[in-house]
Amino acid sequence: MNEGFFADIEKPVDFYFIRHGQSEGNIAGILQGRLDYPLTAKGREQAAERGRSLRNILSPSRSPCEGGRTLLYVSPLNRAVETAEIIAAQVALPPPVFLEDLQELDLGSWTGKVMPDMEKEDPEGWQQFQARSWDGVPGAESAASLYKRAMRAWTEIRNGTKASGAEKVIVVTHHGIIQWMIKTSFGVRTWFPLIPISNCGLSKLRVEPVFGQTGAYMAWDMINRELD
Repeated sequence: MNEGFFADIEKPVDFYFIRHGQSEGNIAGILQGRLDYPLTAKGREQAAERGRSLRNILSPSRSPCEGGRTLLYVSPLNRAVETAEIIAAQVALPPPVFLEDLQELDLGSWTGKVMPDMEKEDPEGWQQFQARSWDGVPGAESAASLYKRAMRAWTEIRNGTKASGAEKVIVVTHHGIIQWMIKTSFGVRTWFPLIPISNCGLSKLRVEPVFGQTGAYMAWDMINRELD
């Protein structure tokens, strides 16, 4: 993705990416992938805290929906939906738009496994994982597939932003796909280097039109801002 990707954006837009709160799968160390675990009590608290902090970041003195439309995009998996609902209650967000392309990556044969056990359970697979990340795990979604999926998500989000005239876009999704939303913005097509994304970690991309030019100004103002 280059600066021309947002060439038709007519006003500055802030894109906020938020990982879901801690889930029951997270606390058990389970590799969830497309498995659908609910949030823990801590995860719900994290989502509420992120909602409060986001309200202050977006507009400390008024509703963030004033003075410019806000869009909310969400993965259809329940842990992301629950997180988005809690955040929306804090920030007074509009109804979400669900995007299939925002769901977590398919972890193949490691789905449902416990990460700390894999080095002993599958030593050869662990070596492949260390060298190639999920490209080394049988049946897992490939980097090539993830790049294409992230670009489809970006295209859908960009088009929705353009059509609505939104100035703020909030995306609640998962660790793996957030990495690829960031990677595609740099044109990176490989897993490495990895980007840590914490539960309810916040990343922000600022996009501004450059009038008289064919491209746009793009800058990641923050990546994985953790909760205080």
